[in-house]
Amino acid sequence: MPERVIRAVLADDHPLFRHGVADLLAASGEVEIVASVDNGLAASQAIAEHAPDIAILDIAMPEMDGVAVVRRMVERGSRTRAIMLSVYESRVYVDQAMEAGACGYVLKRSAFQNIAQAVLAVSAGGNYTDPLLPPRPALQQRHGGGMSQKGGMVPLCEREKDILRYVAFGFTGKEIAARLSSTTKTIETQKARTCGRLGISTRAQIVQFAILQGWLQGEIPVR
Repeated sequence: MPERVIRAVLADDHPLFRHGVADLLAASGEVEIVASVDNGLAASQAIAEHAPDIAILDIAMPEMDGVAVVRRMVERGSRTRAIMLSVYESRVYVDQAMEAGACGYVLKRSAFQNIAQAVLAVSAGGNYTDPLLPPRPALQQRHGGGMSQKGGMVPLCEREKDILRYVAFGFTGKEIAARLSSTTKTIETQKARTCGRLGISTRAQIVQFAILQGWLQGEIPVR
């Protein structure tokens, strides 16, 4: 038995996956799952109650997404260190998680191979990114792409945010152009340029990006 068992909260809304990860970590003899929950709000409450060493969080959960849970941890001054579980392989999601305060990012498709190593690394004070994540595009590596000089995401201007938010809500390019007093061609060009910087392309990815940024909270714009 190790001298000190790592205490962890595990949150994922897929029961079979969550139980599989919990069993794997428990079998290692180095990790104790003090709470296993299926949504972000329950995860936030469990972290506040148990003050675990590690929080293992699905990036996309009901009630509150994993990034929002991490932001709340930071606001509370929690010493718990977070590892994100995700199906999203674009580097933009990794950057979002790390900017929020996460210390690890593990892909769900490789979780059963890598999650134990991630927990050990993060609990020891280090960071961990899944080795199966694709490398950053050469343009980002040379010129920064969607990254700042410090390695974080370059902030989007308000117009770029507005365009992506409207896209996430389902507005067409023509509708967005009318709202922003522009042309459809200009809006489409700006959307493509912004998505290129972020490394996303589909509307589903734009929606997930907007959710993690908290842009879809509040009133839904009326067409």
